Amino acid sequence: MLRNMNLMKKLIVLLILFVVIPILVLDLVVAKKLESITEEQVGNALLQLVRGSHLTLDRESSDFEEKTEKIMISQEIQQLASIPSSSEYERFEIFKTLDKYLSNYSTNAIRYSMFFSDTDKQYSFVPNSDILNNGIFYATDLNALSWYKSVSQAKGKGVLRVIDKFGYNPNNVKTVAYLRQLNSIYNGETVIGYLLVSGIETPLQQDFSPFDKYADGQVMLLDQENTVLASNTEKFQIGSTVSAAADKVEGVCKLKEAGVEYMHVLHTSEATNTKLLMRVPVQSIIIDHISVQRLVDWIMFIYFLILFLASIYFIQSILKPISRLARITNSYHPGRPLAISMHSESKNEIVLLSNHFIRMTDRLNQTIYDQYELELKHKEIELSILHTQINPHLLYNTLESVYWHTFMEGATESAEMIKDLSLIMRIGLSKGKLLIPVMEEMNHAEAYVRLQLFRYEYAFQVHWDIEEEAKKYLVPKVILQPIIENAILHGIKHMSQDGELWITVRVRSGLVMISVEDNGYRQVDIEMLNAILKGKENNRGFGIINVQKRIQLHFGSSYGLRYSHREDQGVRALIEIPAVLDENEWKQPPA
Repeated sequence: MLRNMNLMKKLIVLLILFVVIPILVLDLVVAKKLESITEEQVGNALLQLVRGSHLTLDRESSDFEEKTEKIMISQEIQQLASIPSSSEYERFEIFKTLDKYLSNYSTNAIRYSMFFSDTDKQYSFVPNSDILNNGIFYATDLNALSWYKSVSQAKGKGVLRVIDKFGYNPNNVKTVAYLRQLNSIYNGETVIGYLLVSGIETPLQQDFSPFDKYADGQVMLLDQENTVLASNTEKFQIGSTVSAAADKVEGVCKLKEAGVEYMHVLHTSEATNTKLLMRVPVQSIIIDHISVQRLVDWIMFIYFLILFLASIYFIQSILKPISRLARITNSYHPGRPLAISMHSESKNEIVLLSNHFIRMTDRLNQTIYDQYELELKHKEIELSILHTQINPHLLYNTLESVYWHTFMEGATESAEMIKDLSLIMRIGLSKGKLLIPVMEEMNHAEAYVRLQLFRYEYAFQVHWDIEEEAKKYLVPKVILQPIIENAILHGIKHMSQDGELWITVRVRSGLVMISVEDNGYRQVDIEMLNAILKGKENNRGFGIINVQKRIQLHFGSSYGLRYSHREDQGVRALIEIPAVLDENEWKQPPA
């Protein structure tokens, strides 16, 4: 699918597949993981907090236990077990003494009270608990009291119970009391009375202060029946019963109630048989995480916005120029001018490439036009050459006629000169070929040498040494004549009968090696000759430069002509060219 899309669609698809979707999935996974980690860490922290707070509440109960223990073993209480029935005055004094004794322990919040059995109604003068908030109370039937059964079963151990407040209480307001049966220290089976410490929810609730930082947290101290003993919320009043959530195993769990998910943290104390339950909405626990996640979402939104703007810029600055370049490339036909103009100068490499391509097409079109014109001119030159070849052919045929006429008249030497001149012209023409066999080139050279011998009255000698195998290989035509001419003119021309010329042709290691040597006595600057061949000396040696260039045009810069000194005296010119039988075999371009 991607293969058939253009670059713009590919960019959008790749951005969605490899940038947008991975980032969104990663954000979702990380958010869920962080939320889970946050809940776990907060849950563990809350469990430690609840455990610590419960220990504080247990110490509060321990304080009441110590105080009630002190009251129970006091002389004022223990002597009640041995006081016989007395007069009403004496009973009043006993009541008055006990009431004064308990008043030392009571405060505005914590109130100490005692209940005694009075089946004979001897203390009927004492106000009951419906009138007084605390004090000494006598009951004709202790079983009628709601708390009596649980306290008597505790056998002197303290228990926490929710009871109605003493005194005027039309609304049945509840309070939490620490209740304890007072036994004789002399006879453990003798029950003296019952001590009640009411209003202890106040110090218990003050111990909930560590939970104040959790504004939505609900903290409750429960008894074994899940009755609320103390709470920091009005939703759960003292004496109300909490749902079965309090029956969960001690620890941390999540429960959903009325569509709201809560984290429940429960700790049970074996010392006081109470439970401390904290309920916190999960939403409030991860509120900081939600705030951070919102910040991350905004950052992602800004990032995607920047990515979108960057993509638009990328499309405008890269993809559109590339698309334009593709259209230009597709619409271009060699020789036809483009109908698209260049952009204004820009540093954008794609725009520069597009402009360069347009310039290149203009140059290519111009080259095509120039090539067309060149071909036309080449055709004209070919026609001109064909016309000019008519005159050499006419001259060659005329020389043949003169040769036979001269030979018939008996001027043999002149006839031979005419014949050599005709041979030179014939080989020079060579039917328009540029490469000819070594044999033909040697014939041409021999004809030229015979003419020079006649001209200089045989003032020098010529030695020919040509391998038979070398005669079949091809060489550029007329490359020996300029070299032989230089050897005669600058080497042996004025040596009378002492001048000698050696022309040798060999085939070695795939090379045709042609050597022209003379024994000229004049000192020759070989370095200058080689510099001329390398193009370092201008306006000199046109003949040998022509030979060098024609060899290298055909066979490359690795081949050609070079000069050196002979071992005795004179100069040696050496031509090296590859051994080629067919000019189509050699396709190496010239350097």
